[in-house]
Parts: sequence; structure tokens; C-alpha cells
Amino acid sequence: MKKLLMFLLFVSLACSSPQATPQKVGSVSDKPTAKVQPTEAPQANSTQVVEQPTQVPPTNTPAGPQAYKVGDIVNIGDNVLVVLGWQEVKGDQFAKPEAGKKFVAIDALIVNKSKSAASISTLMQMSLKDSTGQKYNLDLMATTATKGGSLDGEIAPGERVRGKVGFQIPENVQGLQFVFDASLFGTGKVIVDLGASPMAVEPPAELAGETKQPTFKIGDIANIGAFALTVNGVTTPAGDQFSKPNAGNKFVVVDVTLENKGTKSENVSSMLQMSLKDSAGTQYKVDLMAVVASKGTSPDGELAVGEKLRGQVGFQVPENATGLVFVFDASIFGSGKILVTLQ
Repeated sequence: MKKLLMFLLFVSLACSSPQATPQKVGSVSDKPTAKVQPTEAPQANSTQVVEQPTQVPPTNTPAGPQAYKVGDIVNIGDNVLVVLGWQEVKGDQFAKPEAGKKFVAIDALIVNKSKSAASISTLMQMSLKDSTGQKYNLDLMATTATKGGSLDGEIAPGERVRGKVGFQIPENVQGLQFVFDASLFGTGKVIVDLGASPMAVEPPAELAGETKQPTFKIGDIANIGAFALTVNGVTTPAGDQFSKPNAGNKFVVVDVTLENKGTKSENVSSMLQMSLKDSAGTQYKVDLMAVVASKGTSPDGELAVGEKLRGQVGFQVPENATGLVFVFDASIFGSGKILVTLQ
């Protein structure tokens, strides 16, 4: 019965969600249609003169949905999207493309311009298409090989998030387009032409709807929902021969304490609820090698009412990353998160 109710809820959302129309910032809005003047009704017993109809020239068939370019700032629904470019990714011994295929990574940023939190799923909302219309879904191996940030997760009102999305495509593919479906249960999507060869543009310094996010400092006790969170400190371990950062990167380990101040047990998942962000908005998920290098234990598991749990959470970021912020998402399926500045 519960599953049936959930299914009906999703169907209801799908049917009631408004259409989201993408629009490039600064573009001209659709022109209003001309009004048709009503004809006068013929008088009774009057003689009507029937004119021969003239041939109406055929109208042009629409060529398809509007396609944007890399670097265009596109408003769609509650989101502002900018595709900053794309690149080919070689992969490594752990993640490499199949024979005759290649990895590509799309670099994009999104701003939530609404008044409420939103969630992004690269798996469900992003894809590629080629000149034949063939669709390519996100590839987990390719995404791992990008070694870039992630776009997945909650985005607070006014927050900017930047990350890379990986795909596996045939080596000789042409006419690549990036597709972003702005609404899981509604309509409206953005299509971006990627061009014939890899390219990159600088991100805009500020986007419409973007606001400064409130942050805490190391040592502050931040309360959200049932949790009280304290970041005790941050280290950058060098690692060893078995667990070391990739060239040009460094490990960052955040020491945190969580306390359950609610009225029922709570579960914590560092993989699903914790991340880092830098000054560019790039989001970094937990890195297993960094966790090993921390020589500590991640704060995962159940917290009983009133219980405290301390642990170490590891990340891998570029050596030149600045403005690092630790992010804790208090509810995996709800809204609300804490940001703590580390630098």
C-alpha cells in the first residue's frame, strides 16, 4: 500500500509540474502573437458573397529545440546553468574506456536562484547526444577518471556548485551535445553544442540569483536539525606508497564531532552527507585513499539519542585549491546543511 501511495505521488508530481522554458540571459523574449480581429456576423436575409480562398504559403517546420553554446548563461526553472567546456580523459589502470571508445568530461556550474533548497542528480538529469541523436548516459568509470568535482547533492538557495560529469562514447563520434533536464518530474531541458574539439572558458565571477552563503569557523558548534556539528581541525597528510594523492593534488582530512540532540536515533554517512568546496564552487566528495591516509576512522554509523561521535573525513583536492569549506548535509532526503570555513 505504501509503495502504491508513493507511485501515485510521483505521478501527481509529474502531471502537475510546470514546464520550464530555457532562456539565454539577455536574449529577446518570444514575440507576442498577432490578435485576430473577429468578423461581423451576417445579417438575416442578406446576400453573402463567397470569395475564392487564396493559397496560404506553407509555414516552415521548426528545426528543433534551441541549442546553446559553451559559455552561455542559461536560465531554466530555478536554475542557472553554464557549461564551461569539455575535455577528453585518458583514464588509468583502475578506470579506462573500452576498446574503440573514449572518456569525456563536461565541466559545468549551476546556481540555485530559488528561495528553497534544490537537489541535482547527474545520473538522472544529465546526458550526451551525438549527431545521429544517439543518447549516452553518465558513466561512473568516466566520472571517476575525471578526478574533478561533483555536481550531485543539495544546493542551498543562492549557492553555486561546479563539477565534472563523465561519459563514455565512441572514438569517432561527432556533433556532441550536452543535455540537462532541469526537472525530474516536469518538462524543459537545455541543449548545449560542445563543438568539434575540446574547449574551456573561464567561469563568470557572479551569476544572477547567487548569494553569499553563511558559514561557521573551526571550533564553532553548529546546530542543524537533530545534529550539533563541530569541526575540530584540518590536516594535509602526505600519504605513503600505498595511499598517496594524484600528481598536482593533496589530501585534506577534516576532524569532526557530531552529537545527536534529537529524540530518536540518527544515522550518519560521510559519503552521502559530507563534502568540500573551494572558492570556485567546485565540490569534492570523500576520497577513500585520503581516508586511509588520515590514519583515523570516519564518523559513520548510528548515533543514539545524546551520543557523540568523532571521526576523520578525507578528501583529495588540487594543490592550488583555495577557500576550502567543509559541507555537512544534515538530511540525505531533506534540506538544510552547514558550511564551515577551513582556511
